[in-house]
This record gives sequence, C-alpha cells and structure tokens, in this order.
Amino acid sequence: MTPLLEARGLYKTFTWRHPFHGGSRRRLKAVAGVDLEVQRGECLALVGESGSGKSTLARCMVRLLEPDRGEVRFDGEDILGLSRSSLGRHRRRFQMVSQDVAGAFDPRLRIETLLAEPLRVHRVVLRSQVGARIRELLTQVGLDESLLGRYPHQLSGGQRQRLNIARALATEPELLILDEPVSALDMSVRARLLLLLGELQRKLDLTLMLIAHDLAMVEQIADRVAVLYLGRLVEIGTRRQVLGTPRHPYTSSLLSAVPDPSAWHQQGKPGQDADRRLLAGDIPSPWEPPSGCAFHPRCPVVRDLGSGALRRCRADRPVLSAVDGLQAAACHYPNEA
Repeated sequence: MTPLLEARGLYKTFTWRHPFHGGSRRRLKAVAGVDLEVQRGECLALVGESGSGKSTLARCMVRLLEPDRGEVRFDGEDILGLSRSSLGRHRRRFQMVSQDVAGAFDPRLRIETLLAEPLRVHRVVLRSQVGARIRELLTQVGLDESLLGRYPHQLSGGQRQRLNIARALATEPELLILDEPVSALDMSVRARLLLLLGELQRKLDLTLMLIAHDLAMVEQIADRVAVLYLGRLVEIGTRRQVLGTPRHPYTSSLLSAVPDPSAWHQQGKPGQDADRRLLAGDIPSPWEPPSGCAFHPRCPVVRDLGSGALRRCRADRPVLSAVDGLQAAACHYPNEA
C-alpha cells in the first residue's frame, strides 16, 4: 500500500550569521537525512526532547518549510516539485494544528468568521451552505453554536484548541498534523481532547501525525512511534514495541523520565526506581553535534574506552536498522537499551 505521506533523505539546515567576529556563519542541521512514512488511517507519533527537530520535520513534510534536499510524496505525488499555485490546491488535503492556541487566531475576528474563512478560500461548500457547515464543525469538536459571536480570547484554553481543530477540519483533510496539541492544557482537559481526537480519527477516517514529548499521551492514541534526536530518527516501531521494549537507550531514558514509572509496567517496562535510566546533562548543541552517535555523551551503555571497536560509539554514526519486525533502531548495541 502506498503511504499517504512519505519522506526520503530529508534535510533542513538553518544558517545564522554571528553579529560579531566578522559576521561568520554557523549552520544548524535541524533535520539530517530522515526517511519516514505515514500510512493511511494511522496515528504516527513523533517524540523527542525540545530541539530534536520534530516540528521542523513535520513542517518540511507538508512544505510549510522548504527542505534543502530530499523527496516528499503525498499520496504518491511529489509535492516538492509542485508550483505554489498547485501546492495551494493540495493544501486542503493536509492541515496543521499548532501548539500556540493563544496566537493561532486573529483576535479581531469572531469565531464565525474564523471558521468561514477556510471554507471560502478553498471553496469547500457553496456560499449558501457555509453557515450550516460552521455549525457542523462546532458540533464535531463538542462546542456550542452559541459561541459563534464571541472572540477567541473569550474562550478557555481547551475551547480554543477545539476551535483550532475545527478550523483544520473545515477543509475536510485526509491528514491532520498535531503539534503538541494538549501540552498547554491541564490534565482533565487533555484527557477529553485526546478522546475527541480518537473519535474524529475513526469517524472521519483521518490520518494523524502527532508531535509530542508526553509519552503517556502517545500511549493513549498512537499506532506507531518515531523517536527523533538531534534531527535524526533513532528508533521507530509500533507503540507496543517502542514503549514496551525500546531498542535505543535514548527511548529507554525518555520512558524512565515519565513521572509514574509503574504506569509502564503493563507494557513490559519495570516499575522499580532501581531500573530507571535517567538522562545525564542536556541535549548537545545542534550547532556542534557530537561525532559518531550523537547520543554517546549521554548514553548509559556507551562503549568509550580503549581503541578500535570499543570506540565505535564515538567514531561511527549508527544507521537505522531493523531489530524486530517493524521495529528499527539506530544503535550499535540495540539489545542493551
């Protein structure tokens, strides 16, 4: 089956000119050679610490950012080769829900106008049907039509995020990219919003790409999990594989950082503090990434003594290789993760 969204050899670099030192330039590889597929009808979660490249990768895959090189296909079609006008006609098929619910809307516009805008721009329905479609969108996300005359700032954080989802659904997309959709909300609101997303996926036959750092949230909704570190994919597999038997030390460390480790016991993770592997230090500077495996300065199973094979973590960058069925990891010692 052809993936709905597919990236091959995707790179994105940002250049920064130093204001002093003669204006010297530095280059940051935000996405460094990622291959990734999103299958139709699934929820794929992209996880990792802040600065790992999750949002940049997702934005490049739908051309909200232009990648430096690589290939991106949506439903088998090369979207990097499309002209701006042709890309605009495709945009209704994939939409993005941002994390910043406070800044997602024009504060001068009422909710009715905000929902009507994508309907008119993409000509989703006839003008006479716009009002009915707006009310249908509000019903889908659990909002009352009495809110139509209000402004975004008059809504709660949870209501604004539901509105954000409703606006993304207005174009009847096939793919919805959710960038940390519940991170700014309290726990009770998060749970209700996750239930809503699951219902919408089933009812509307949506494909979801979920960007997250909250692994408890990922466990509730994702079908597959892809783990990013410093712009590279270090592990991918089904939810049960990645969360239950991680094959990369970075994934194991992320799981160990979950506040209640006993929550992972049913997934095969130990519930004892003695077995936890917490990360040491901060993520390295993406301006000057480490040699070899980028995770080796923080890795609890690193081989960093002697010479030759014992120094391969520092010297050789591991490639993403299959370890168990659909699960793959970029680690020299995946069985020790």
